[in-house]
Amino acid sequence: MSRQERDIIIKDLVNFNSELYTSYKDIGLGSALIYTQTNWYKLATYTIEEFDGVFTQIHLHIGDFVTIQDKDYDESYAVIKGIFKHKSNNEKFYPFIVVDWFEDIDRIHDVLKCPIYRIQEIQDMRWRRIYPISIIDRVQKVHFVCDSSNNLWIKNNYYFTAI
Repeated sequence: MSRQERDIIIKDLVNFNSELYTSYKDIGLGSALIYTQTNWYKLATYTIEEFDGVFTQIHLHIGDFVTIQDKDYDESYAVIKGIFKHKSNNEKFYPFIVVDWFEDIDRIHDVLKCPIYRIQEIQDMRWRRIYPISIIDRVQKVHFVCDSSNNLWIKNNYYFTAI
């Protein structure tokens, strides 16, 4: 990722260090952050082991729409804005993602009968934006269409994969 793209993301992350610290706590490494070294990427590929012993390769790109299972909000949607690795106190690097959350505004599109969302405002701190990459344990396809006339997003419930 270019330095300019990275700087734009970081500028919008007003609580970068506290959110990064919280993400480290999520993976069981809750100590003070002593390193500032980060490397930013446009994509990440990694392999996870499913419960049944099957290995699945995950591919994440900047701009991907993802479904995240959250214990407080059940199923939530986000768009990946950044992928980076950070050097931890144990001198190992750990991968993280930066997301913009979709907020359900409890409206349905008149014609399509699909739910309408908006992107969480930068000033809206109800949801943090930095998470360990492991929060995405599978990539569930979700599709949104931008309604640029009013800056809202329509969740396309009719998209499916033919078998």
